[in-house]
Amino acid sequence: MAAEKASPKEDGKKGEPSNDDAKGNKKEEKKEAELSDEDVALKENLELMVTRSSDSKAGVAKLAMETMRSEIKSATRSVCLNETWI
Repeated sequence: MAAEKASPKEDGKKGEPSNDDAKGNKKEEKKEAELSDEDVALKENLELMVTRSSDSKAGVAKLAMETMRSEIKSATRSVCLNETWI
């Protein structure tokens, strides 16, 4: 009987972090699965621009910031236009 009582406590302690991790991983996989090829390309480009924005050369950093601004503005405009048609 004592072993039965200890068992659920152990399982609960061990199971909780793995369940949270599993849920988190499933959510991340689902988000990535929902991205279109266009969205994936945009995401990768923005990640590159974020990296470039911390470049030691001012010209490279400025161009990266301007490119991010333009890409985000364009993507936002596209989303807003698509929502008005729905």
